[in-house]
Amino acid sequence: MSTYEVALNGVQKSFETFRFGPFDLTVEPGVVTAIVGPNGSGKTTLFQMLMNVMQPDGGAIRLFGLDYGSSEVEIKRKIGYVADTSYVEEKVGLIRDAAAFHSHWFPTWSETKWADLCDKFELNPQAKIKTLSKGMKRRLAFCLAIAQSPDLLILDEPSSGLDPYIWRFMLNELRDFMTSGEKTVLIATHTIEEVRRLADYVAFMYDGRLLDYKEKDALQDEWKALWIETPHTDAWKLPGVVESEEGALTRLISREASVTEGALRAAGIPVVKRQTVELDEILHHMIAEAKRSGGRAAAIEKGEETK
Repeated sequence: MSTYEVALNGVQKSFETFRFGPFDLTVEPGVVTAIVGPNGSGKTTLFQMLMNVMQPDGGAIRLFGLDYGSSEVEIKRKIGYVADTSYVEEKVGLIRDAAAFHSHWFPTWSETKWADLCDKFELNPQAKIKTLSKGMKRRLAFCLAIAQSPDLLILDEPSSGLDPYIWRFMLNELRDFMTSGEKTVLIATHTIEEVRRLADYVAFMYDGRLLDYKEKDALQDEWKALWIETPHTDAWKLPGVVESEEGALTRLISREASVTEGALRAAGIPVVKRQTVELDEILHHMIAEAKRSGGRAAAIEKGEETK
C-alpha cells in the first residue's frame, strides 16, 4: 500500500484556454500542505480532480493508496471538502437537514463535534440554507467538513467571506483537527497568514504547473534578503541571487542564501543584515522565473534562442 495520502503522477487536463500539468505531487499523511498561487493557476482544477468532480485527461490520481475507478465511495467517505464557492446542499432545506445528510453518508460523523461547531460558529440548525449569507454558507461548509472527522481535509479558500473573529475560530479548529498527527490537510489560500500559522509544506503553483514543493521551514532557511554595502554593481550575478536593489545599502534576494553568502565571503563582501523573505515575495520571484523559462523554451522551440 502507498505511504502517501495523496499521489498525483503526470496528471494533465486541457481546456480551451488553459492547460493543467503534467502535474506530480505526493503528500504524506499527517501534514498541512498549503497550495499557493495566483487566480487561474489551477488550484481549483486540482481540487476538483482530487474529488473526482472532474476527471484528468491523462496521468494517475491515488488517494489513501486507492483509485477512484474501483474505490470511489471508500475514498470520498474519508474526505472533507470545502469548495471555492459558498454552495452547500440548499435543496435539503435547513441546516439540520444538511447535517442529517452528512451523518448518513459519513460513518465517522461526530454529533458531539457538530453541536460544538454550531455553537462556536453561531449556526442555527433551524435556519434555511438558501437564506444564509456567503460568509454563513462558508461557515456551514467548513463545520460540516470538520464534523465528518475525515482523514483528509481539502479546503479551497476556506476563509473567503469570513470576518476576523470567525477566522480565528477556523484556525483553532484546524489546529485541533491536526493534533492526533494522523490527519492531512490540503488548503488553497491567498492568505499568507494562514500559510504561516498552519502549513508544514508549501506547494507553489502557476499556470497549471507546480513550481516548487518544500517544507515551509526549509523555504524560509533557503530564501533570504541580504544587505551589503553599496556599490557592488555585479552583486546580482552572485549564485542564488534573483533580485538586487541598490540604495544606501544593496538588498539582494537569494533563493540559496548559504551559497550566496559563501560567494560574498570569498569576495570579501560582508553581509550587513539578513532577513527571511515572505512567502508572497518568494511566489513573485518563482512566477517571474517561470515566465522567463517559458519564454526561453518557446524561443528554443522556434529555433530562436533569446539573447
